[in-house]
Parts: sequence; C-alpha cells; structure tokens
Amino acid sequence: MHNYRQIVARNVRSARLALKLSQEAFAHECKVDRTYISGIERGLRNPSLDMIVKIALKLNLTPGMLFDTAASKAPVNQQDHKPPTAS
Repeated sequence: MHNYRQIVARNVRSARLALKLSQEAFAHECKVDRTYISGIERGLRNPSLDMIVKIALKLNLTPGMLFDTAASKAPVNQQDHKPPTAS
C-alpha cells in the first residue's frame, strides 16, 4: 500500500518549486498559513478534499495528479523543477 500523504507531499513540493513559488507565496495564494503548506509538504498534515482541489488548481494540476505515484518517486531537485505529470 502506498503512503499517499508522502506522495502528495512530494508532488505538491515539486510542482510548487517548478512554479518558483515560495511556501509563503503559495500559502497566500491558497489563503492558508505557510506552516500548513509546510506540514503538507512534509507529510505531516492530512489536507481535506477541498484543500487538495484548491492546491491542485493553484498549481495548474488536476487533483488526481497530486496522487501520481510515478511523479512522487522522482527526486526533488531545486535546480531542475519539473511539475508532476499524469500517467
């Protein structure tokens, strides 16, 4: 069984970095505190379905793309930002 919290965490972080957004700027876009985004990206927070949809739309993704296990296995490299792709 996959750890979907970690999958979502990696995909959110990867997509946010691909858009060159800081956690602070992205949190402002989502109308939440920076620490909430940080918690999601570290796999510590369990965002609601409504928040998953909001995050995905702000990252120009579909909600399903945040659960893409193939994208979450790619290493997060701040030098080479690539958003997760649908499989």
